[in-house]
Amino acid sequence: MAFWNRWISLRTEGGSRAEQIDRLQAHLRASGLKTKITDEGNSLKRIHVLQKNFDQAKELMEAFDKEQ
Repeated sequence: MAFWNRWISLRTEGGSRAEQIDRLQAHLRASGLKTKITDEGNSLKRIHVLQKNFDQAKELMEAFDKEQ
């Protein structure tokens, strides 16, 4: 199965906010979700989660955003 068939983009950040992707990844992994980060160049980072976990990841991301 191809990478893009299993994984879905959850968030993209750039510039000074690119570090948020690393912190979000740690938050999601602590909750047991698998994640991947791709570097889109020009300091853009994109975090991906498995399609089957997207709804759970979205809820966790919203909780993460409230903590910030």
